[in-house]
Amino acid sequence: MIKGTAELLLDTNAVLGEGPVWDWKKQQLFWVDIEGTKLHRYDPKDGKHRFWDFEQMIGAAVPDENGTFLLAMESGLATFDPDSGKLAELPVLQNSNTAMRYNDGKVDPQGRFWIGSMHKQVAPETGAFYCVDADWNVSEQISKTTISNGMAWTSDQRWFYYIDTANYEVWRFTFHPETGDISNKEVAFSVPKSYGGPDGMCIDSDDMLWIAHWGGHCVRRWDPNTGSVLEQVTVPAPHVTSCCFGGEHLDTLYITTAKSGLDDTQRTAYPKSGGLFTYVPKTGGTPIHYFKKS
Repeated sequence: MIKGTAELLLDTNAVLGEGPVWDWKKQQLFWVDIEGTKLHRYDPKDGKHRFWDFEQMIGAAVPDENGTFLLAMESGLATFDPDSGKLAELPVLQNSNTAMRYNDGKVDPQGRFWIGSMHKQVAPETGAFYCVDADWNVSEQISKTTISNGMAWTSDQRWFYYIDTANYEVWRFTFHPETGDISNKEVAFSVPKSYGGPDGMCIDSDDMLWIAHWGGHCVRRWDPNTGSVLEQVTVPAPHVTSCCFGGEHLDTLYITTAKSGLDDTQRTAYPKSGGLFTYVPKTGGTPIHYFKKS
């Protein structure tokens, strides 16, 4: 197994840094601080970092094909223009239950948005996992989820991988590109609890899964066909939340972390928790897909 160590890029002090996404058109990295109600942007060309504050938690932020963003706010989906700062709420996945929020979302190869809901106090099986198409039609794909998290599609679009952190498993589904449905659920592999909870995830150019481990101080590269760990990247923060490939050649792994859930002793021991970290593996990633609207 290959071992490496991530380096701090930005000490953002996020409460719950999550959902990094590399906008390859803009050549910029975006990510959210869910509990800190912020959307962050980093531009490696000039090293500039900025953020936008919101009045609600943002579970996920994904770019669309028009250069704006689709946000999963507590109250439902919204569009946001980073250039103008304009936020427009949408009548899609509207949520009036203040105990619930959205958590982690990604866009599939056909441009659909996938997003999960969860209880703020992590009540078991109170969430669901949804797919939103170009016409804003919503379909529930998985019911009774607890902490909807990492998702990835294989390069041949045959398989879809999904994580519900509470189960310590990575699920594999048959993916149907034409309809956007998933079927034939199976457990690809289980994660030992001593490894930390499987959280956010991305997939590399070899269809191997890079999984951030909440409470595990690391990101691990997993072979989903065998369930073996191929690489382990130590992160100087206990709660590692997600990761994505970025950079001009998609050869840099960007890693988000959180200080939420740490006690005073842990925060003192790991003062960079909540920061953005990087690691350069030998393998690279694949470009994201943009949300498509009719």
